[in-house]
Amino acid sequence: MSEQTDYRCGTHKGPRPDDVITPGGSGRGLLRLAFRAAGVGLTAAIVYVCVFLTAFCLLPPLYEDSYQSVVVRQYDSLREIQEPKVIVLGTSYVTFSVDADLLEQELQMPCQIFGCHLGMGTRYFFDMSKEWIGEGDIVVYPIWESDIDYYGTELILSGIEGRTDLLLSLPPGAVKGVLAGSRDIITKKLYEPLRRMLFPAERERADSGVDPIYNIDSFDEKGTMKALRLESWTEAVPEDQKKRYDRAAYSQEYIAFLNEFDTFCRERGAVFCLTYPTILDEAVENSEEELKAFDLWLREQVSAPVITDIRNTMMLKEEIYNGVMHCNTPGAVRYSSMLAEDIRRIISVK
Repeated sequence: MSEQTDYRCGTHKGPRPDDVITPGGSGRGLLRLAFRAAGVGLTAAIVYVCVFLTAFCLLPPLYEDSYQSVVVRQYDSLREIQEPKVIVLGTSYVTFSVDADLLEQELQMPCQIFGCHLGMGTRYFFDMSKEWIGEGDIVVYPIWESDIDYYGTELILSGIEGRTDLLLSLPPGAVKGVLAGSRDIITKKLYEPLRRMLFPAERERADSGVDPIYNIDSFDEKGTMKALRLESWTEAVPEDQKKRYDRAAYSQEYIAFLNEFDTFCRERGAVFCLTYPTILDEAVENSEEELKAFDLWLREQVSAPVITDIRNTMMLKEEIYNGVMHCNTPGAVRYSSMLAEDIRRIISVK
């Protein structure tokens, strides 16, 4: 016999148990493989994070002169104001149309604009302002259609380039887009200096096609646009720039968010109010009756007061700059003066 077993002494002559393939042994092998794969994945993730942080924080700045980088000046200025203040939230139509210094003179209280590039997402400016809203503040939002859940993380990351504190302060909704945004940061910060060195003429051609107004030099230290804009809109309104106040563009989620933000401001001892943004009158496709109906509908939907007559925000060609919602300097002066009057009424009834 090739195999002998002595049951009395418990000896066994034959193949050892370790030499036998069992279901349990196969499972242990798969478990080891899974641990190895997890280790490789974790190592790759750590390496990627290190590369991103190096590109974001340590490599020479690539976006420090960009239009979107003004968000850093605005944020720093906002958090330094310790007294009751006016905060105007929005995107580029706020940047071009609100003169914060004029509001300060008219209202005799600090005024801070917080908002710039539409591509960063309206929600970002709401989220990042919350920490600095306090007792006695007036928070103003010129309402316009928005996907309130959208964050333009790639633009946000380029705007806050080099600021680890702002990177770590990203709202939860923006964090999920960091992977895509980080790839863009890494690629451009590694490739762009080389491209500029090898193809300087290409870079000059690209720069020549950008309006110089979209540069950090157009803003003061608190992020208010101070570049003189005397040119006016002269052409017919292109089809893609025509605008319409349409209820369908103001979702119930958007309205609910604004009402929740109003509650938040009240709990902080602040007042949240809505106005309307500047817009070229010729670009608005609504009839007078439709505008009145929209205004009435909005006032019924939101808990915050709407402080401005919608018709007063329709601007003449002589007051519009390079987009139908962007004011030139005279237009910004008129709009800001009107807004100051509207805010003053809110202050008087507080």
